[in-house]
Amino acid sequence: MKVLAIVPARCGSKGFPNKNIAKIKDKTLLEIAIKVGNDCDIVDDIYISTDCIEYENIAKKTGAKSLELRGENLANDTAKSIDVVVDLINKLDKEYDYLVLLQPTSPLRTPSDIQNMINLLEKNKADACVSVVKIDEPHPYKLKSIDDKGYVKSFLDDTTSEIPRQLLPEVYALNGSIYITKVKTILEDKTFLPKKTVPYIMDTNINIDSEEDFIFLEAMLNKNKIKIWGFDDD
Repeated sequence: MKVLAIVPARCGSKGFPNKNIAKIKDKTLLEIAIKVGNDCDIVDDIYISTDCIEYENIAKKTGAKSLELRGENLANDTAKSIDVVVDLINKLDKEYDYLVLLQPTSPLRTPSDIQNMINLLEKNKADACVSVVKIDEPHPYKLKSIDDKGYVKSFLDDTTSEIPRQLLPEVYALNGSIYITKVKTILEDKTFLPKKTVPYIMDTNINIDSEEDFIFLEAMLNKNKIKIWGFDDD
């Protein structure tokens, strides 16, 4: 079994400039993502995919490989992660069985999570495994929208927010930490989430989209409410 890890890190970010290299103590989010991949025994190679020389240099110093910078068509705001990954895979001269996607902006994960997810994927004979977190509030049944007449209505048809919390169905959200998909599936179906995708339930969900998210992450770490691989793993 051959496992490829890819860390996507585009340098353009309007809401939080250079969020991929924002520093937690003395390490960037990019370095943290690469270290998780490097420290997982089952990962054979880890590559950076970026449009920025600065990011590429940081990645190489941390132990990741790089083929070249992304083309302009894969470096704009509308570029999809799946297209970035397919482009990189097609340029490699080595074949892999699994692709592990590690986004720098979702840093709460460990090497054992990767191993556990591949074990889960193989046990269930699935095509992919994705990390998720249970959502309690706001539950989708309680969400509202406004119709064309300006009235409040349920966001989801045939639901009501008046259902007691204990009777609401369990729902989960992707937390962005880890996606693992068979390379064959990625190349054929162009998706990280094929029909046969099994969930890997995690306890945390901190995704860095804004500076406020990053401040929250730092506060949680400083209060020992969360752990980030690379600071307390030794």
